[in-house]
Amino acid sequence: ENRHITWFITTNNATMRAFLLLCMLASAAAFFTGTPLQAGARQTAQRSSRSNMEMRARVCDLLGKRPNRQARVVTFSHKRNKTVQHVNLQTKRYFSDELGRNVKLRLSTKGMKTVTKYGGVDAAAKKFGLDLTKF
Repeated sequence: ENRHITWFITTNNATMRAFLLLCMLASAAAFFTGTPLQAGARQTAQRSSRSNMEMRARVCDLLGKRPNRQARVVTFSHKRNKTVQHVNLQTKRYFSDELGRNVKLRLSTKGMKTVTKYGGVDAAAKKFGLDLTKF
């Protein structure tokens, strides 16, 4: 009876090895099929004008407000931990009379109040030296 168990284990081991070898060969064959990569040629993806996403800093477009990186949180035990106080940025569209179109700005809430104070985005941009044609 002990002989039968050892025969089963060795046969099962050999079958498992053959199966794993077959799987590795099949995956290697599937991996190397297809078109080879060309090292020198770079393909540029065609993008529409709407999808020109770019990473921008968290800065107000009008006032130039930046995150406060000097802030600290003081715990009950008076440990001081560094933290960042971010600017409250909102994406807002304004109609520019000079350009005759909407401009999409990333403004802080104080920047939005400033636009309201000056009576429009054109006057505020002129006051702070912002070129609205870039937006």
